[in-house]
Amino acid sequence: MDREKLFEEFIKECEEHEEFCGQGNPNADILIIGKEPYNRIPLTDEKDINKRLQENYDLCRNTKDRDAERPKDKNPTWSNYQKLIEAIDTSRRHATNVRDFEKMAFTTELNTAFRPKAILDEETKENIRLRLDFFKQSGFIRSFNIVVLACGNFITNNKESGFQINETFGVEYDLNGGEHKKEYKAGHWFYTHHGDDGKKLVIHTRQLSNLRDYTFITHMANEIKKHQDEINQLCEHLNIK
Repeated sequence: MDREKLFEEFIKECEEHEEFCGQGNPNADILIIGKEPYNRIPLTDEKDINKRLQENYDLCRNTKDRDAERPKDKNPTWSNYQKLIEAIDTSRRHATNVRDFEKMAFTTELNTAFRPKAILDEETKENIRLRLDFFKQSGFIRSFNIVVLACGNFITNNKESGFQINETFGVEYDLNGGEHKKEYKAGHWFYTHHGDDGKKLVIHTRQLSNLRDYTFITHMANEIKKHQDEINQLCEHLNIK
């Protein structure tokens, strides 16, 4: 599988449909999907939106800068993405003035609106429906064996929604004694899902901002590390490099 080729196809598909692409390392094991691209001032002018999208496409094609370290700022979501990645790979250096989580993950968004605050209105729901169809057809998105849906109620997995997670990513809820496997504590929660062959792990959790208890990030990281170990053992058994 040539992930770079799949990524170039994904960028072209995003351009064709005027969709936000994302940023980070397209060859990483982990895909993180947030709610929507953040913008301090809502973008409503078509020229401004097109400019922002083109900047994103250019960044994705820039192999030097697409996963470059970022200076730390006040963005709490990125801060917690960093905590998650550091919990997955505890050998990484803990730099005090930069964020480098995108060297180990590719990040994109579920909704494509550029605005200061995520709102689940009817327009957003329709955008999400179209975006999920787009993800389902994308070879690049399907190529990730670890997906973290850090978008809370922007995606659901029940009969009323048409089992959005199952249908988009080809997975099922993990069941434990008839109950969905989960961790839930005071708004800090996650559910796990796997594909039939066990190779794909999808974690659904809340938006990773404004957290009060960080223990669940460590627990999510443990689920991811466990999955990585299982995949590595399977590859060794099958003599796959």
